[in-house]
Amino acid sequence: REEPPIVVADGDGTPLEDAVVSIQGGRERGLILHKLIEEVLTGETAETTPALLARAETLIHQIGRAVRDDPALGLSPIELAECVSRALSLPEVSSLRPRLRPEFPVYESAVTDTYEEAMAGVADAIAVDANGTPQVVIDWKSDVDPSTEALEHYRGQVRAYLDMTGAGRGLVVFVTSGAVIAVKRSERAS
Repeated sequence: REEPPIVVADGDGTPLEDAVVSIQGGRERGLILHKLIEEVLTGETAETTPALLARAETLIHQIGRAVRDDPALGLSPIELAECVSRALSLPEVSSLRPRLRPEFPVYESAVTDTYEEAMAGVADAIAVDANGTPQVVIDWKSDVDPSTEALEHYRGQVRAYLDMTGAGRGLVVFVTSGAVIAVKRSERAS
C-alpha cells in the first residue's frame, strides 16, 4: 500500500509545493496525538480544523512546551491536527467510527497448576458490535520512521489485545504516514 504524502500548508491551508517535511517525533507528540484522537472519538473535541488546532495548542502549553509552526522544530498544532484528521479518515478507520470506543481497558488471566497469571492493558480503541462484543482493536502509532523491530513489537502488542478480547482483527495505524498494518489473532487463540 502506498503511503500518502504529508502535505505542509501555510496559515490559510494553501499547500506549500516545494516544502521538505521533517517531523520531530517523540513521546510528547505521541501523547498529544493520542489525546486528540480520544477526545474526537468521545466528542469532547470537534473534528474540525479550528477545534483541533486550538486543542492541540492547549495541550502543547499544558505540557510546558512551545508551539512551533515548523514540525521539524517541535510540536506544531497544524501538523498534529492533520495527523488526527488523516488517521480518522482512513477507510479502515472511518468505517468503524460509529462503533469505536477509545481507551478501552482489556484484561486476561490464565490459571496453571501453581499460579495465576494476569495481564492488563489499555487498547487505544476497540470497535464493538451491537452487543458490545469486541470486533477490531486499533493501536494508534505516532512514529515518524518506525524500525523493523518496532513494527514487530507493535504487531505483538495488538495480537495480545486480540487474544485478550477475542476480537477477530487488529489494526496498527500510523497517524503520521497514514499507513495501516492489519494484525490477526495468534494461533493459540484461534
